[in-house]
Amino acid sequence: MPLIDPADAPREAGNHERLGGYERLHLGAAGGIGQFGVVLEMLPPGAASSDRHWHEAEDEFLWVLEGEATVVEDSGERPLQPGDCMAWPAGVPNAHRVENRCDTPLRFLVAGWRALHDVVHYPDRGVRAVVQGDERREEPASYAHAPGVTSGYIDRAACPMKTGSIYPAPYGAMMAGRSSLRLGQAGGLGQFGANLVLLEPGAKSSLRHWHEREDEFAMVVKGTPTLVENDGPHPTAPGSFAGFPAGVENGHHFINDSDSLAGFLVLGSKMNPERAFYSDIDLAVALKDGGATFTTHNGLPYEEPVA
Repeated sequence: MPLIDPADAPREAGNHERLGGYERLHLGAAGGIGQFGVVLEMLPPGAASSDRHWHEAEDEFLWVLEGEATVVEDSGERPLQPGDCMAWPAGVPNAHRVENRCDTPLRFLVAGWRALHDVVHYPDRGVRAVVQGDERREEPASYAHAPGVTSGYIDRAACPMKTGSIYPAPYGAMMAGRSSLRLGQAGGLGQFGANLVLLEPGAKSSLRHWHEREDEFAMVVKGTPTLVENDGPHPTAPGSFAGFPAGVENGHHFINDSDSLAGFLVLGSKMNPERAFYSDIDLAVALKDGGATFTTHNGLPYEEPVA
């Protein structure tokens, strides 16, 4: 079953001398996700997530779950409420960290690409960390403030909204009532996508499917959609998590069988080329360079039914 129990996730906790206390649950690892990390982090009052930093080779994405966060980045400080999100694309020198300046605990989800080689810059400390696999070394570095840095804050009102479907007939019409806010696109992410999928009553997120090369991770944020996968239906609620590793033939989708709006955040790797297979019908799609070609499972051209 792809649902992730946070109690089963690898846990780390401690009390850093400069940064304060922290607890991290590695949800992505618990769900078999390896292309990007997904961590549920908890900070007590007065704590900070890290030293301000930016990555040369790894995208990052943040979603606040509980409490009020203060994000400190090169462009200034910004308070965040539950449901707010930010993105920091790889290679953009916008050093950032999360602080809890309130008197209640702070919980947030953070996702980051896993590059084999990365350089992490810490301008406030005057060092950079060179990361190669499991090896890491720090060395001195000089930094000058770069004016005009844009905040990583994602304004939902300005996000691209996708409706409709690229599915061929008759399947495209089955996606009525589904929409998707392209959060990652608005935030400049290129290594993985971050979308807020909204389902009207009776709508489904997709045809039941699995990906050949792309990991997926989902977190329910609104309503009680039903997750349907090979083992059958599973009820969910806000705070439910699920992981779908690449290459695992577990067809999945969400269905909103309630009478109110439902929504979930989905993170997914961006592989080019990629193939996805639809479990309940003889349909597959090959994705390459922004185009989509639909075939049968064995690669024959898909033919739409004649009316």
